[in-house]
Amino acid sequence: MAQCDNKFVLLTSPIAENLQRCDRALCTACKGKEAPHGCSYNDKWFLDSGASAYFTSFESDFVSMTQGNYGHIETANSKASLFMVAVGTVLIEHEIIDPKNKTTRTAISKLWPVYCVPGMTMCLLSTGQLLQSKLSIEGAMDGSTFCDSSGDAVLSALPNLWESIQVVRTCIIKNNVPNPVSLVTRHPDYETIHHCLGHISDEAMKHVLDNVEGAEKTCFPNKKHVYCGCALEKLHQCSFPENPKCSSETLGLIHSDLLELPTLSYSKYKWVIIFLDDYSFYCRVVFLHKKADAAEEIKAVFQLWSNTTSHSVKHLHTDNGGEYMTSELQSFLREQRIVHETSTSHVHQQNS
Repeated sequence: MAQCDNKFVLLTSPIAENLQRCDRALCTACKGKEAPHGCSYNDKWFLDSGASAYFTSFESDFVSMTQGNYGHIETANSKASLFMVAVGTVLIEHEIIDPKNKTTRTAISKLWPVYCVPGMTMCLLSTGQLLQSKLSIEGAMDGSTFCDSSGDAVLSALPNLWESIQVVRTCIIKNNVPNPVSLVTRHPDYETIHHCLGHISDEAMKHVLDNVEGAEKTCFPNKKHVYCGCALEKLHQCSFPENPKCSSETLGLIHSDLLELPTLSYSKYKWVIIFLDDYSFYCRVVFLHKKADAAEEIKAVFQLWSNTTSHSVKHLHTDNGGEYMTSELQSFLREQRIVHETSTSHVHQQNS
């Protein structure tokens, strides 16, 4: 049994005992006394690669904090969500084991942002957030060490009971101290946010703070790097040049395309095939019940023109749609000596 704040907690296993921690500000045994510098480091912060931020359940850990509604955390029990009620700065004193020369020293580090989550059974250090603080990690079975850009060790985590679980043993510092080691998470800058949101405009980025919960204020630089993708997305397409060439005779060149109607017509037609004479601009529209009927209708229209006029189709210009590329239609065009021309893919302007 352990007594803390007049409540008894049954410690049934070494693991449970390891997770148990009293809050000095409330514990009747500690009587609110602060641990002096150089004491044993009994406050354990568990190193967690899956945590999205730094978390503690004790408001007394903070040297400064802001209360508010910062969202909730899902747990294994879907009916027992934990809520983040404050965010602030925590100062910790801890030992650093330098893997280079095997020496041990103490340091005071600043953690920010740390979220207060009442009901959480342990304090968590996010591996991802530490790496976002521009630190690198060197890991082994006997522990992990975080180093700064110069290669100096700034944080050490040691195995706790199980080798797969590592903790940073700390002592909470209640008052501000000069020049602590900064383990402050670097928030995404303007270029990162601009890139991740699909190169949106500055005007749209200004509304992110008002419409996204937890979003930090973005500083807009005076000089901005122009991304290739950003320039292409905002590039206006020039007008497609007019083709000065045109057919010199009726039915010399026929443009054709197939269109799907948005709704089924009263007569149950779903498709429309269009024929446009390049010389006379005569247009003929044929309705289809099925897309598969396109080849038969094209053959029927061309034979009709050949029988009722003194002209025959010389060239047919279409896209690469499957209705024009069937073996049946291609065989018919070859028999009738009709040249089939196709437009470049994704350049519908070539198809009149």
